[in-house]
Amino acid sequence: MTSILDDIYYVYGMPEELELLTDAIERWEKSGIDQLPEYMKVFYQSLLDVYTDIEEEMAKVEGRSYWVYCAKKAARIKNQVGEYYEEAKWLQSPQIPSMEEYMDVTLVTSGYPLLAATSLIGMGDVVTKETFDWMFGEPKIVRASAIIARLMDDMGSYKFEQKRGHVASAVECYMNQHGAISEEETKKEFDR
Repeated sequence: MTSILDDIYYVYGMPEELELLTDAIERWEKSGIDQLPEYMKVFYQSLLDVYTDIEEEMAKVEGRSYWVYCAKKAARIKNQVGEYYEEAKWLQSPQIPSMEEYMDVTLVTSGYPLLAATSLIGMGDVVTKETFDWMFGEPKIVRASAIIARLMDDMGSYKFEQKRGHVASAVECYMNQHGAISEEETKKEFDR
């Protein structure tokens, strides 16, 4: 689902459509589908259906009623969408965000925190309410992993994304913020 969501925000969606989709997901109501363009309706309904199915499966597990709440919270889809929308707005602007602004947004859109939290759902009896609570506290290991994943992805895709007119990468943000620093120096800094 997040791969499709990523494509909607970065490839297919027009700014006014993305605003409608962001609003619908943040409200998380079936009626939100009415305001969307046709191609987004299919996605939005599928998104609602996936999480309804997860909730129904979690509710069946005896003694795990808190999993329904945790499954929704673990999805963090509303956070993801809000930050995708922020990146989509950057794409429309000539301004390059600061490295700090960029990392705050793209650590969420990298999907790593979402994947880490969502993976707990299928782990059975090993996972307790305390495990979910720990994950929701945004542990340093998840943040550090997300930073590594984000920087590695950006270093690998930087030139390709520049050619296709994608939002500025960490490489560009860092070089812009630090003046005359080269691409190679930036990549060395990221490797440290």
